[in-house]
Amino acid sequence: MSRFQVVTVSICLILIMIDGFDVLVMSFTAPALSAEWKVPPIELGYLLSAGLFGMSAGSIFLTPLADKIGRRNLTLVALSIISIGMILSVGAADVQQLIACRVFTGLGIGGMIANLSVIVSEYSSDRRRGLAMGIFSAGYPIGGAMGGVIAGALIAGYGWRAAFAFGAVISVAMLVASWFLLPESLEYLAEKGTASSLPRINRILGKMGRPLLTEIPPAASLEQISGSVFKEVFGPKMLSRTVLMWIGYAFLIAAFYFANTWTPKIMAEAAGNNQIGVTAGILISTGGIVGALGFGILSTWIKSRLLNTLCLVLAGIAYVGFASSFGATGLALALAAMVGMLTNAGVAGYCTIVPPLYSAKARASGFGWMIGVGRLVSIVAPILVGYLIAAGMPPVTIFYVFAVPLLLSALCCIALGQVLRRQEAVDIAGVEENAVRATGGAL
Repeated sequence: MSRFQVVTVSICLILIMIDGFDVLVMSFTAPALSAEWKVPPIELGYLLSAGLFGMSAGSIFLTPLADKIGRRNLTLVALSIISIGMILSVGAADVQQLIACRVFTGLGIGGMIANLSVIVSEYSSDRRRGLAMGIFSAGYPIGGAMGGVIAGALIAGYGWRAAFAFGAVISVAMLVASWFLLPESLEYLAEKGTASSLPRINRILGKMGRPLLTEIPPAASLEQISGSVFKEVFGPKMLSRTVLMWIGYAFLIAAFYFANTWTPKIMAEAAGNNQIGVTAGILISTGGIVGALGFGILSTWIKSRLLNTLCLVLAGIAYVGFASSFGATGLALALAAMVGMLTNAGVAGYCTIVPPLYSAKARASGFGWMIGVGRLVSIVAPILVGYLIAAGMPPVTIFYVFAVPLLLSALCCIALGQVLRRQEAVDIAGVEENAVRATGGAL
């Protein structure tokens, strides 16, 4: 990978770090905010889910625009939305206003996450793609962990609004940096095939130290591209893959956001100390860094799908262990790191497995729709937990319940492997049959 490719991946890494902070800032501020505004559990559940609702809408409706207006342009639009949302969150006067601000901020985050994943996948070499995606996926928990440390200090000194102000500042700063440093997707430019595409491609290839092109293949119209994208994602060959990945990712992300949003509040109440809750949230994010990086490293030796399945099974076991250790704060904090490590490894696994399943023109849409559907399911998790706590269900039992989706997600990965092997066998048989026909049966 050239220096230009490394810089591009690094920009995406920093942006996903900001996303990690922007998503989790609500869980870090929840103890102080709920104490100041006297927010009951059910209302707090809606507040924690507000960003997820916006992220779902952004993934479903904004991400596909990347296949039409470009990955770079959509990233800049999404960053602008995030910046505005964080600025408005600082001045929110009540829960309803803050929910609206969180939905708006989530819209930008959802539109950017899948888009950044595609850029990293496209600018990574085949040999380093698993490692690059692992490092990129680590950016989310890195942002959460660093943001948790910073947010804890800001909240203690200046109140919960200071955490949102910090998020607004770094979002605006990276909007400016991305304007100058983030390149357009080469595959998007080639697919678009306009008069300006070839010069833009050659400028990027020059920065990468690669041979320049004299021409690019003509591209279909945007209407044809839109139709073919839908047909590819939901066509006979891809439908089973798409459904399995949507269901598997939805199960994972529901358990993931339950742990990331409610753990600080649950641990704070269990220990009788808000700082313990913030520490638990930081440890989940810190463990996530290890998990995402570890996945990237191990994927160079172990098949990504097999590794992801193993991580998901172990994550389910970690949820049970964490819930069983609430009485011992030190052990619970250690297991919180394990929860973060294994669930973030699972997220890195899906980010590695899914984009290559689709062609370049359908990649952002296919991957973005998967994330959007996952977010729709995950919205229910924090809200449901609020109702369960209000109804008197012990947090231990709730963690046991959310271990089940992780195991079901692992089963989806196993089923995907079986589908891919069957389709590969069919493809090989078809090639052999065509060869026999071409040779008149001589083979």
